[in-house]
Amino acid sequence: MKKFGRTILVVAFAVAVLSLSACTSKDNPVEPEGIVPPQAWAEKYPSIVASFEKNAEMAATKYGGSEPYSYLEKYQFLSLFYEGYGFSKQYDRARGHVYTLEDVLETDRPKKGASCFACKSPDFVAQLNSQGVEFNSMDFEEASKYMTNSITCYDCHMEEPGVINLTLTHLTDKLENVDREYKDTTLACAQCHVEYYQDPETIAITLPWNNGLDADSMIAYYDERGYSDWVHPQTGTPLLKAQHPEFETYQTGIHGNLSCVDCHMEETEENGETVKSHQWTSPLLTSMEDTCIKCHAGDTKESLTAKVEAIQKPVYDKTLAVAENITKLIEELSKVVKEGTKSEEELDAVRKLHREAQFKWDFVFVENGEGFHNQELAHKLLDEANQLALEGLELLK
Repeated sequence: MKKFGRTILVVAFAVAVLSLSACTSKDNPVEPEGIVPPQAWAEKYPSIVASFEKNAEMAATKYGGSEPYSYLEKYQFLSLFYEGYGFSKQYDRARGHVYTLEDVLETDRPKKGASCFACKSPDFVAQLNSQGVEFNSMDFEEASKYMTNSITCYDCHMEEPGVINLTLTHLTDKLENVDREYKDTTLACAQCHVEYYQDPETIAITLPWNNGLDADSMIAYYDERGYSDWVHPQTGTPLLKAQHPEFETYQTGIHGNLSCVDCHMEETEENGETVKSHQWTSPLLTSMEDTCIKCHAGDTKESLTAKVEAIQKPVYDKTLAVAENITKLIEELSKVVKEGTKSEEELDAVRKLHREAQFKWDFVFVENGEGFHNQELAHKLLDEANQLALEGLELLK
């Protein structure tokens, strides 16, 4: 297996925004050192920084986008699905990368420790290198004192322009479980756009990839360890909360041979040189000229948008339809538990079906491609989730 990235170095931690006038000059800009805000690079890479700042924009596509709203309000069944867990307290659609630190600090969901900052601020990496793995379990509020930046250039480059350097060891430590090689431009995104959990003992971010990267392999991994994110208070089911498995989903889809940047980073000009835009957003919110249309010759932004939405709509509709059967399963299982009419062995058989059905459903619901990254997989998982829910309802009769 090819070794990606490089050994993570202990870096100087910047606690304040560097003054451009102090570190650069118009004729000979000096490259900043340590972890710095992207704006510190504006003198040398103005168009890249300008495109990065566009991540502050909030816009919706028909089925996705970065315009925030409460999932709990839009999909009221989620309060039942996630009852007893933090996601039942607050669950909003994510905004752009410039808001990562602000959003994790302000969410009402409980936080287990400092590792909650792993994909929210590069300052987490600096402290993990400085203080050791024990930093993962530091009290969240105490750890927040060390956090200054949202996502910066460091997360993908270690402040080394043009070079991809992976910074998060929860990914690099698990690459031996991946049976193919990927471009570093994909792995840079995979540092965060994956399914993960926080180890109960160390609170470290951990990827459940030991058995494979598909949902069934992950369920087997969690089952082997007797792990659950929480126990549903009404059904008694030990449940799993999927995160955002874009990397695991897209790689077996029709675009799995491409890098993330091929679709999500348009080309732009920088001092007469063609570079990649650093506004990471849905291609539906861009011109598509330098991404989708390069391969889909003869199509237009309008025609491609229609094709994407035609793929996403059936997935969206099926997601809601399957949610109805999972809701029925939770409600019926809750009644039987309360009535005490079945043995624990019988209840556990239904709980197993509930656990697997909800995880497979969640795997699709939380994946940010909204079905487009891999429509075949999305339908497969939803069909399996539906069948598991129906089997559970049959056992309860």
